[in-house]
Amino acid sequence: MIRIGVIVAHNSLQDVLPVKEKLTDRCELTFFTYKKLSEIKPLYLENYLFFDAIVMNGLAHLVLQNANVHYQIPTHYYMANERDFYKKLFHISRKYPNLDFSKVTFDFSGYTGLIKLEELYAKDEEAHLIHLDITDNFYEELLERHIELNHSGKAELSITAFSNILDKLSEQGVKAELITASPETILEIFEKVILEVRHKQLTESIMVIGKLTSDALIPKEENTHAELNQSLLQTALLEYCKKNHLTMIIQKQSVHFEIITSQKELLFITNNFAQDTLIDTLSEHLSFSLHLGWGVAQNIDDARKKAHTANHEAQQQDISSLIITEDGQFISLDTEEKVVLQKIEDTPELQRLSEKLDISILFIQKILAVIEKTNTNELSSADIAQHLGITIRSSNRILNELESKGIAELIYKKHEKLRGRPKKFYKINFHKNNS
Repeated sequence: MIRIGVIVAHNSLQDVLPVKEKLTDRCELTFFTYKKLSEIKPLYLENYLFFDAIVMNGLAHLVLQNANVHYQIPTHYYMANERDFYKKLFHISRKYPNLDFSKVTFDFSGYTGLIKLEELYAKDEEAHLIHLDITDNFYEELLERHIELNHSGKAELSITAFSNILDKLSEQGVKAELITASPETILEIFEKVILEVRHKQLTESIMVIGKLTSDALIPKEENTHAELNQSLLQTALLEYCKKNHLTMIIQKQSVHFEIITSQKELLFITNNFAQDTLIDTLSEHLSFSLHLGWGVAQNIDDARKKAHTANHEAQQQDISSLIITEDGQFISLDTEEKVVLQKIEDTPELQRLSEKLDISILFIQKILAVIEKTNTNELSSADIAQHLGITIRSSNRILNELESKGIAELIYKKHEKLRGRPKKFYKINFHKNNS
């Protein structure tokens, strides 16, 4: 749910509360009230990071502008518009039928550019308009001017936009009326804010699709527990979501599960692409192995294609979890140290090499990453296993495949300080047969 912080004068809180009831299902409002203008800047700076947007009254906005505060999140303000002004003026005219407007003090001529009070007076009429700079003593100076005009007999009624001086004016025997933004005007601002936040979230959101597969989910004669396994997996997925307060969508397909989520949640699930806690949790609770491919993209179709590719590569390379990022990087999460592979689109040579050797680009990139990390192209099965986080058996299978394609040459090296038989290594050269 959208979270909005609201900065409002202490005496004006009741003007905003009706809006809260109308927006209960669409956003969560938290109110911060102030009695002094000096409280506004700290209220904003100490709290804006915890919200999707901030809404405040017009005076608070002017205070922050004068303090050169730059808004870091969607921030809007409300104030009485012309509709509110003339509606209030009509009620005042009915309440005071003999009112002489030449004896009325207004204090918000410079507060809003929408209402030009000077234009309401004839050329020979004196307009009592209070213009004040926004300072720490604003309320005190404003109050003093109203009282001065009233006690001198120049004004019989004060019309103010600032609720925090109403009680003081009453104590001094000054008749006062408050003009403020109507609930309709305030609601319009909140509607605008909600729309802006949703648009921002949509623009910034990056789609993530996860494809989760296992042979144990496929109905076969020899696999009579496929339906049960699917049910167990779905239950485990839902429990993981509930425990971690995630909003990802889980959809059961014919023989696999699809996960729809956001990049923000994927970063949480994978500890910033370091370890897939979802696949680890599932492995702890389920008796069958799984392969999870994540695809990250700006739209759901591209994310789904990447997830399919990532899952296929994970199965081919016996990796439990693999991510294809938005910019095309392959990230294996099986390793103790994250292995990030180069972008596909930046390596056309790898594309050609992959086609010629009939080996996946990911396969080639993984071996090149190990060669770069160890600074040698003479690798043992233990080297491959250690750096790719796989078993010795899987490592031997990879090296045997490379040897069968003429890319790896079997050699034996004897360590100078160790006795026993020479150790088996593979000298790898992807370009050996690429002539």
